[in-house]
Amino acid sequence: MDDETLNLPAFGAGEFSYVVRAEDVPPNGLRVKFAADAAACDSLCARLLVDAVKDLSVTAHIVPFGKRGLMANGRVEGSVQQQCGVTLQPIWTSIAIDFTNEFQPADVVAQFVVPEDDFEAEVPDAMDDGAADLGEVATQIFAMEVPAYPRAPEAQFDDHIDADDIDEKPPSPFAALAALKTESDET
Repeated sequence: MDDETLNLPAFGAGEFSYVVRAEDVPPNGLRVKFAADAAACDSLCARLLVDAVKDLSVTAHIVPFGKRGLMANGRVEGSVQQQCGVTLQPIWTSIAIDFTNEFQPADVVAQFVVPEDDFEAEVPDAMDDGAADLGEVATQIFAMEVPAYPRAPEAQFDDHIDADDIDEKPPSPFAALAALKTESDET
């Protein structure tokens, strides 16, 4: 699958792109810190299916890795606003996650073969012409932490039915057959 099939933006064209060229990373590494501006936060709302994004930032240490790759260790932080699944009121969820990510040239990544039953294999992210988009990777990491079913801490769902509360037993499937037999006996 290519990026278009996965609905990913073109390299360097994401809402929160931050491109780092391998040639600009010294042997002892490069520390970076960047944050999403208001326009990027607004654009990310549609992609992340949330009502609002704020304070999205990344701090990372990037070092050369292998012959032509890069390794990034860092932290993504930010907040998303969504509707509580119980009360439908807007709630904010703070997200902070550490990450480690490997970047390799596309030709190296293309050689990776992951067995179908290996769900833990990590394939490096592909670089484009010697550059890695740390912002796009941070966006994907952040997106994985957005709650699928947000819930306010005090929210309770009280209008539910417990199986123990049901007095009626469901009708037996044989009850319909018995009714048919009674009708045929009367005719």
